[in-house]
Amino acid sequence: MHRSVGKPACFGDTHLIGCRSSQNLQGSRKAVLTQAGKRGNKERAGKGSGQPLYVTLEADGSDLWRLDPIIKMLQEGAMGILPTDSYPALVCDVDAKRAVERLYQAKEMSPSKQLSILCKNFSDIQTYTLGFPTTSSGQDTFRIAKRVLPGPYTLILLASKKMPKQCVDYLTGQSRTRRTVGVRMPGDPICLEVLQRLERPLLSTSVHVEAEGELEFAEAAIMMDMFAGKGLDFVVDCGLRVSEGSTIIDLTSREPALIREGKGNASVFIQEALAVSV
Repeated sequence: MHRSVGKPACFGDTHLIGCRSSQNLQGSRKAVLTQAGKRGNKERAGKGSGQPLYVTLEADGSDLWRLDPIIKMLQEGAMGILPTDSYPALVCDVDAKRAVERLYQAKEMSPSKQLSILCKNFSDIQTYTLGFPTTSSGQDTFRIAKRVLPGPYTLILLASKKMPKQCVDYLTGQSRTRRTVGVRMPGDPICLEVLQRLERPLLSTSVHVEAEGELEFAEAAIMMDMFAGKGLDFVVDCGLRVSEGSTIIDLTSREPALIREGKGNASVFIQEALAVSV
């Protein structure tokens, strides 16, 4: 059992980045963690050091105390990678304007691209959105959401005035108001712990690595190399896992609309809407 904090010694090595089989990826992670353990406190980098802080945790959340420095960094405007119940997420505090700009720059995204927010509970969702609508057919979408969240769903809702103007155009300094927002309440103990302790949502965008066939493995060393020199402050690694996208449901129209079918069961929204309307 590994209990290491530090930057992987293999960060940036071409033999790691080139790995694509699950066996090789598992071997790569073992080498990364072994070297990190040897380097100890010398590698406890982080925001402002030029090296991302690398923290390993058990996937079941049994050592969540290791998140202490991550919480502090996020409160100070850091940007980093967290595990979720779908794809890993590049995140920052939704209220940290400069961190939001850095996040957009790191992914080379257009300032007009709308990102989702990760929420700890329904109270957060109610704060930053206009809530869950009752559809024209009488479907109570809040009741359904309570059944499936936390879970691998992105629900598109109308944004409230409390949603920060975080689609920031870092080239002109202009910002734009959000009309809608995708909200997530991930069913991952590590991500939820961060959200609960931070006490406000995180702006997020998915991190993808090259897939092996139909499977995509979230390997920490590869993700760190992807964002080398782009201001990444930390990576939280809970081990090798297969990544799959969340199911995206649009709840801003008269009836729920499936935007993308992913890990979550879309029929709980779509089929119930059809059943009520019949």
